[in-house]
Amino acid sequence: MASIVELNQMSNDKLEKTLEEAREEMFNLRFQIASARLENTARLRQVRRQVARVETVLHQRQLATDAAVAEPTIAERLNGQEWQANARYVYEDSAWQVEFNDKGGKKLATAWVNLNKAQSKKKDAKAPQLVVRHEVR
Repeated sequence: MASIVELNQMSNDKLEKTLEEAREEMFNLRFQIASARLENTARLRQVRRQVARVETVLHQRQLATDAAVAEPTIAERLNGQEWQANARYVYEDSAWQVEFNDKGGKKLATAWVNLNKAQSKKKDAKAPQLVVRHEVR
C-alpha cells in the first residue's frame, strides 16, 4: 500500500493504473466475501482506503489545475493554444505546482496553488486567492 507521499509523486497514468488495479482487487475481495472464501476481511478495508487516497490525489490535482487556469494572467497566456498541465505537490512550498506546456513540450506558465486556504462560510464572501504565485513565459 502506497503512502500519500508516494502517491503525490506518481504520474497521472500510474495513478490511474493503480486505481484500476485497486478497484479490481476490491471487486475480487467482495466476490470472495459473497462466496465465504475470504480469510483476511481487513484487506477489503485497506483496499477501500487505497482507492480513496488515489482518488483524492487525482481530485486535488484537478482542483489545482482548475484554480491555476482561473488565474487571469495564465488564462490569457493559454488562450487559443493547445496545452497540457502537470501538477505535483511540492512539500517545501506546501502547495501544488502546476506546469503548463504546449504540445511541443515548451513551458507556457507555472503556478503554485495552495488548496488549504480557508473558505469563508458567508454567502457574500469573496473566494480566497488559491494561486500563491505564478510565472508566465
